[in-house]
Amino acid sequence: MGTHRYRRLHFQVYRSQARKLACEALSNDPSAHAAGLITDCVRFEPIGPRAVEAFQLWGEQAHHFPWEDVPQWLEGDPKGFDLSLWFARELCGLCYASPRRSNRCIKIILLEGRPGPTHPLRGMVASLSLLAISEYAKILRYSHIEVQQPEPGAEAVYESLGFARDAAGRLVIPVRTNPAQIDNQILEVSMSYSTNSRKTEVVARLTAKAVALAGKTSDQQRHFLKVGLSLGRDLEPAGVLAGSPVKPGSLQPSQPSTI
Repeated sequence: MGTHRYRRLHFQVYRSQARKLACEALSNDPSAHAAGLITDCVRFEPIGPRAVEAFQLWGEQAHHFPWEDVPQWLEGDPKGFDLSLWFARELCGLCYASPRRSNRCIKIILLEGRPGPTHPLRGMVASLSLLAISEYAKILRYSHIEVQQPEPGAEAVYESLGFARDAAGRLVIPVRTNPAQIDNQILEVSMSYSTNSRKTEVVARLTAKAVALAGKTSDQQRHFLKVGLSLGRDLEPAGVLAGSPVKPGSLQPSQPSTI
């Protein structure tokens, strides 16, 4: 397998595991069950045709970010992270994040919840998205998460989650970890294979590496869930939470990231 194809598989597995680990963290969180959230109905998935079709049913109140372009963005942005949040068959949120030029910080580029006050994950779109992004950040060994263009009305929910403005005015949060021990053999993943069985082995090793790097659910991640469950409905506005109408694929940071 060529290096380019391997890198794509590498980050594809990492994205998948980040979503899976976020789902597990939510399912195992006592506060979620105490709040009456039916965690078995919550799904963390990529943004595919089904999500785009469901988004188009949100109507005129939706901001209409170009979510249909996400697969194309990932082609040119292999470290990008896409997420659709579902409750049973209802799409409740969409998110796209990317490190862009940084090797230490992943940025929330677009984040949008379903408009209106009544969807089942109302008030939890930011916290659940951050739960998944923080899993991905831990896997990539990134130290910070930034909300690149926060919606002004959403600053209060970001602050409650732990974000703060740095000296440059960026809205950032450090990534807290509870790292597990990583077996050296897991870190050595072959970059070539010629059979399906070999590919299966590579995926298994990448999966094991991702789980080890993510470690256990952190106190910070439990805080994200607590905020969403207890304060989200009061603090989180419906609809857009971060982003501008310009396609992320066409944007470049105005200057190299310092974090």
